[in-house]
Amino acid sequence: MLINLITFTVGLLGVGLVAFGAWLILPAAGYIVAGSFCLLWSWLVSQAAARATQPAEPKNNEEDR
Repeated sequence: MLINLITFTVGLLGVGLVAFGAWLILPAAGYIVAGSFCLLWSWLVSQAAARATQPAEPKNNEEDR
């Protein structure tokens, strides 16, 4: 459980630093980078939620036939 929290925190810090670095170059770029990371995060979470709600498919073993 702790490793998940640490991983999430480090990832969030990394996103913040990348967006801040882009903002230092050009303020609009910082907002674009931060928004892109938000969109990517939303897409990844929705993919994970969709996989979690799908029923498990039966495995096709050649030995069972």
